Amino acid sequence: MNFRKTILMGAVAMGIIGAAGAGGVLLAGRQNTTVVRRADSSETARTESSVSAESDSAGTDNYIKDTFDGSVTYEGVKYEVNTAIDTVLFLGIDSSDQSREGIGIDEGGRSDTIILFAIDNENKVITPLEINRDTMVNVDIYDNDGNYLAQGLQHLTMQYSYGNTPSKASNLIKEKVSDLLCRTRIDSVISLTMEGIEPMVDSMGGVTLQLQTDETEIDPTYTKGTIVHLDGAAAFDFVHTRDIETRGSNESRMSRQTQFMLAFFQTIKETGDSIIETMEEAGGDYLYEDIDADTMKHFTEYDRADKVYTLPGDSVEGKLHDEFYVDENKLTELVLELFYKRAE
Repeated sequence: MNFRKTILMGAVAMGIIGAAGAGGVLLAGRQNTTVVRRADSSETARTESSVSAESDSAGTDNYIKDTFDGSVTYEGVKYEVNTAIDTVLFLGIDSSDQSREGIGIDEGGRSDTIILFAIDNENKVITPLEINRDTMVNVDIYDNDGNYLAQGLQHLTMQYSYGNTPSKASNLIKEKVSDLLCRTRIDSVISLTMEGIEPMVDSMGGVTLQLQTDETEIDPTYTKGTIVHLDGAAAFDFVHTRDIETRGSNESRMSRQTQFMLAFFQTIKETGDSIIETMEEAGGDYLYEDIDADTMKHFTEYDRADKVYTLPGDSVEGKLHDEFYVDENKLTELVLELFYKRAE
């Protein structure tokens, strides 16, 4: 299988929805201030600086300390980076016209789907982590020429819009997700615009899946447990539809996106490599990739984990749209579970 075929196989699945390995430096009182507000146990938003002050003064076992070798200590237990883990970030891009009037900055689309895959090369298992597009972070703002202007509290999805090329935009999201996940290293990124969904799915004859949730709001026949065959148009609706008037609607859409992605990979396996060139011709222009062929090949070889992870936290009603705030303590535990292991 050549490099381009392997890349497309994985990238399509993402676009249709969304550490040597994952290594990063975990620090409860991190100096990086990218994530400025997160839900704590009392549901009160806090700044990173206040979290840092609390951690430094508390002196409890909860404090996570970065060390020279990259290990951390959490609740009295030492952890080290799991070097068997590679990470791949998949982005599904809505590139519809979203230019902003009056301030001279044009948006380059938004990352409606954001899923990070932890690839365990030791156990040959791939675990998806759904990243809520509505997560509130300090977005880096650039002008149309790519010059940095400032930071502003916005939805994570907006970070993509400030890149003036697919490469720049995709890597801005990659860096911001890394910041969000305690500076976890992200090895690769792939993005696919939503316009590529329909031709790609149709080129492979559609995708069949068994619904894990009730989706009758999209189609009255989409009851839980039903086996459905989605052509390109139906696949687009399945992964893109969202009732923005309903709080938390993005969570249900993320679930559909992951369901579809897993079914898509299964279809590729069952159909074989012969379908890849056809799919490449149908949708290759919509693809951006920064990944090596060996890593992408794992998506057709490794098993999928039984569990799909999501960011811990809460959605609240914002002035215009839902706003998602992660739970700081639970986020720390999630990062340790997925990307670290207990030190020997």
